[in-house]
Amino acid sequence: MQSICVEDDAMAEFEQEDGVTRDELVQRVELMERLITEGRQYTGRNAWIFVLWGLVDLTAWAWQNYSPHFGGPWAWPICLSAGVVLTLAGKMIQKSGKGYSSNDLCGRVMGVWGMMGLAMGIYIASAMLTGFSWQYSYIAGLLMMLGMAHAINASLLRWWMQGLVAAVYWAGGVAIFVCNSWKATNFIMLIEMGVVMVMFGLYAMWKEPNGSGCKGGRA
Repeated sequence: MQSICVEDDAMAEFEQEDGVTRDELVQRVELMERLITEGRQYTGRNAWIFVLWGLVDLTAWAWQNYSPHFGGPWAWPICLSAGVVLTLAGKMIQKSGKGYSSNDLCGRVMGVWGMMGLAMGIYIASAMLTGFSWQYSYIAGLLMMLGMAHAINASLLRWWMQGLVAAVYWAGGVAIFVCNSWKATNFIMLIEMGVVMVMFGLYAMWKEPNGSGCKGGRA
């Protein structure tokens, strides 16, 4: 009994010195948990973008490999341009829907993917215009950037599944350097950019579909 009284007195002294009460600490923890939940829900509502870009990559890959004489060199530029247009159109539809709101953590998540998209756009356009998009290091760089974006998002949202996706992308980038083979690189590109991206998008859509409070609340 005496030890309990001592602990209560110590907590009271801590609250007085720090200026923060136990209720305020609980409220802060609850607020952080709510922000994390809403951040995951935001990712789930926008996971259609992962599915879209996975299909874009699969389409471009199949076009280039199975119809090389039917506009093969233009497969990636055309598919990537179509992906950008569809993504922007989809986001405009989301913004015009009801329940459009925001919080600080959702803004950080949007910032991560926005900057990643900008960096990848500059990277891909530069490689294509200069004729270096065929190199193994170019494709490995794509996977490393995707893995970095997923890792940052996973750390913000404390989401182990997205952290696992980041690790898979990084492993693919390393495997490209280790294998040093176009056949292996082509296969890794197919798995990483197509299957992994689509599967994670579908998982996020299934896992975090509910709630409101982040931008992109409705499609």
